Amino acid sequence: MKIGLIGYPLGHSWSKEIHAFLLGEDCYTLHECRPEDLETFFRTTDLDGFNVTIPHKQAVIPLLDVIDPAAERIGAVNTVVRRDGKFIGYNTDYEGFIRMLEANGIQIRGRRAAILGSGGVSKAIRAAVGVMEGTYDIVSRRASEDTITYEQMYANESAYSVVINATPVGMSPKEEESPADLTRFSNLEAVVDAIANPLRTALCFQAQELGIPFCGGFEMLVRQAIAADRWFTGHPMDEALAVPCMNHLLKQRRSIVLIGMPTSGKSTIAEQIHAQTGRALVEMDEILTERLGMPISQCFAEKGEAFFRAAESELCKELTSGNAVISCGGGVVKNRNNMQYLSRNGLVFWIDRDPSLLYGSASRPLSQSKEDILRLYEVRKDLYRRYSDIRIENNGSPEEAVRKILRFTGESES
Repeated sequence: MKIGLIGYPLGHSWSKEIHAFLLGEDCYTLHECRPEDLETFFRTTDLDGFNVTIPHKQAVIPLLDVIDPAAERIGAVNTVVRRDGKFIGYNTDYEGFIRMLEANGIQIRGRRAAILGSGGVSKAIRAAVGVMEGTYDIVSRRASEDTITYEQMYANESAYSVVINATPVGMSPKEEESPADLTRFSNLEAVVDAIANPLRTALCFQAQELGIPFCGGFEMLVRQAIAADRWFTGHPMDEALAVPCMNHLLKQRRSIVLIGMPTSGKSTIAEQIHAQTGRALVEMDEILTERLGMPISQCFAEKGEAFFRAAESELCKELTSGNAVISCGGGVVKNRNNMQYLSRNGLVFWIDRDPSLLYGSASRPLSQSKEDILRLYEVRKDLYRRYSDIRIENNGSPEEAVRKILRFTGESES
């Protein structure tokens, strides 16, 4: 079987690795195809089937011999199978979106959603919201018979329980962008972003800051791939493959980020995770000490905290790619941009040690005494809570904390 993905531009796609895991064979290839070359691709391809991504999900429809009734109702195709010389189009984005929301406990029934964007992904999401007994408005930059503007959405913000991003705004390499400002909504229950790269978009990061449940497009990508492989192979696919597939890929592409107070055990835990998983070990304070050419306490004394924090932020910006274990300095959470960089492709663990077990150190400029560290804990604990995905209580052995972390990442069952 020869299958693949067409789109333009493709950038860094997860699809090849996803389908290799699900099918157990390396039969998936990537094909960048410009819009003007789409007809030629259909005439010349030797693929047995292929997935379709931006900007072709609607453009492929006239080139198909047969279109599945569900895909025809949606008005977009993301999966094409060649059978007996005929191209047949399906839509599995629709199913992947529903399965993702179900897995994350996000309720649509009886809610109104603001669906940002009007393209092919938006069409699939609209159909899914309808099946899940929700209602929606389509939000676009220009109003039309079927859409409202962003200004109209904000003017009616209290009507929306869910915001769903079906635009490419926020996708790598423009990760700093966000399609909406969530602070302008008063009744949000959930935020969903169809973007898979980065793992946590700026929109999802803001949702986390505000305490709003969210999920991102990577899971949707995996779950729609299971449905696509059902069409490619002609055989049932096990939905239970979704979680092990995600864990397998995230181990390669997602960092483990450790935040918490000085002396909470971050460095020891990071070293053990490095030893057990082979992830690159990043000790931020060690790197900064080397770059600054002096101990951190000396930098504070001679150049001031602001100088140090600027260097710290520059390092955070460099650490947005995955597959490392990153032990952060205790004050990294003071700058939200730091945490946005680190969590973009990272899972953030708060290593929380009981304050009575923490201790001061002359080498740490802001926590030299027990009183200093207790005061800092009170100041920072809400920031650690806000920016962490998971809190790990570390009042026992570091080995126990490591086991908890690796269970969360799916890299250990014990």
